[in-house]
Amino acid sequence: MTKITHYSPVVIDVVESLSDLDCAVVPQENTIFGSVVETYNALRILQHGFIRGEITLEIQHCLVTRKGVGLSDIDCVMSHEQALGQCRGFLSKHLPNASRKKMDSTAAAAEALLRSPDGLKSAAICSKVCVTMFEGLQMLYEGIQDEKINFTRFYVLAKNHCTKLPQLPAPCTHALFRITRISTDSPKMSIIFEALEIDMEVTRVDRRPKVSNIPFQDVHFIEVKRSTNEDSHWTQSVDCATGRIQSMGVEAQVLGIW
Repeated sequence: MTKITHYSPVVIDVVESLSDLDCAVVPQENTIFGSVVETYNALRILQHGFIRGEITLEIQHCLVTRKGVGLSDIDCVMSHEQALGQCRGFLSKHLPNASRKKMDSTAAAAEALLRSPDGLKSAAICSKVCVTMFEGLQMLYEGIQDEKINFTRFYVLAKNHCTKLPQLPAPCTHALFRITRISTDSPKMSIIFEALEIDMEVTRVDRRPKVSNIPFQDVHFIEVKRSTNEDSHWTQSVDCATGRIQSMGVEAQVLGIW
């Protein structure tokens, strides 16, 4: 039976859980606050796991406190960095003097209200489901994100490219490359894009610092999609593109096909 886990407090923990689980879901991008840095930090060192799909969910944030705590009592707001960023307008208007505390997840922020000695002076930004998960909490405000239309796109990671998933998208149309220029003599990224776009379209590029003893080296994540409606040979096209990039003296790995 396929085992699945959802977004846990630390993205790297989710990725590492693939040693025991078949699938994991990690956030990739939010429509308000942009790319999820923790996910790309995990992908830059990913050795095990393969992206097999994506899902998009609507996100609604709530302001939650311990029961009996009102807005005027709050001097600290806790949540994940993404949630704090997505609710900056509300916080500036209603809690301009409250400090912000970054947590591993929105659920961890809600739980901390009950465990922390400062819980009577704090609030959490989280899903309203946390009020039912943790007894003793109340919801003060619902839908506090800056934009009412707020979506997060998630990558579906599997143990490997052969792992059986509950539901596979068909046909595959996307792929994600991890590209690292080995030296300053390696070809420029514009040349690499041209090599990729021979039989596919580059749809997004993300960049993170490379974990290296040499400063200011980057890892690029290049997402592509099929440039034609032809269903067949997509995996072969991805493999050919990888070969073209590697022949330039550039490190290139395929992190996912979906």
